[in-house]
Amino acid sequence: MKPSDSRFRRLPSRLQRYLRSRLTSQQAEQQREQWLDALVAATPDDDALINPEAEAARRARILAGIQARTQPAARVFPLWPALRVAAVLVPLLLLGAGWWLCRSAPDELRYATGVGEQREVVLPDSSHVWLRPRSELTCATRFGAVRDVQLRGEAFFAVTKRPEQPFVVRTGKVAVKVLGTSFLVKAYPQLPATTVLVRTGRVQVARQNTVLGVLHPHDQLVYNSTNQQRTVTHNEYTDALPTSQLLTFAQASLPEILLLLENYYPVQFQVQPEVPAVALSGTLDSKLSADQITDVLNVLLQRYHLRITKLSATTYRVE
Repeated sequence: MKPSDSRFRRLPSRLQRYLRSRLTSQQAEQQREQWLDALVAATPDDDALINPEAEAARRARILAGIQARTQPAARVFPLWPALRVAAVLVPLLLLGAGWWLCRSAPDELRYATGVGEQREVVLPDSSHVWLRPRSELTCATRFGAVRDVQLRGEAFFAVTKRPEQPFVVRTGKVAVKVLGTSFLVKAYPQLPATTVLVRTGRVQVARQNTVLGVLHPHDQLVYNSTNQQRTVTHNEYTDALPTSQLLTFAQASLPEILLLLENYYPVQFQVQPEVPAVALSGTLDSKLSADQITDVLNVLLQRYHLRITKLSATTYRVE
């Protein structure tokens, strides 16, 4: 191979001079030809050596080819079927959530008070109720054709007037029906008697299908479930006032008076079996202490030869 070989000319000039100085014999000529073949195969063109942009493009092509051969083919899913499924499922999920919220929402309201506690509540029809101590009132969250409420204990009602929607207070013994008035209902389960006292308007009191009376302002009806007797009297006491702090009783039995005190004070009374029946009337201030209240009652009980004795800080005995 001669130095004029085109392959020789393609080598860098420094390498050409080196080869000319070393390869002088025929053996060197043959060896030079082998070297040239190897170098030409491994050496890029001069344009690639002197052009960085061409070299960068070549490297990019090689890298793209490697990635295309090594990466898995991507799977393409059509979007329209997923949108159709979502259009069906989303309304169903919203309906299910609304149904669950309606089912989990309470369908009954309950209000209660403890010993010595009085509480004012507003019902769904805007009627106001003042619960006396140790009382409970329940009603629906939304009234129907009749505004029904259930009472255990004592409460004063100021009913919003709605002639087309009667208001009925149900106790364990009677039902009190009104259209728009204010009145007091006392119906503790521990007592045989239920008391209804009207402040304004007109009230009908019934026992099942039997009307016990129609009451007007200051009328008071007392129904005794033990002997099924009722009495209607005129009562001027202000106990029906919603903010009254007075403990008022008219011709009340001793069990009724003692229960009244147990509702307002954290005390208990023990009554001996031989204690006779009494009927007392009076008004006491709930701001007095339990000891002061019993001192007043002892004055009233003298004519019955009875006395209330204190046994401990919270226990009294009537003998």
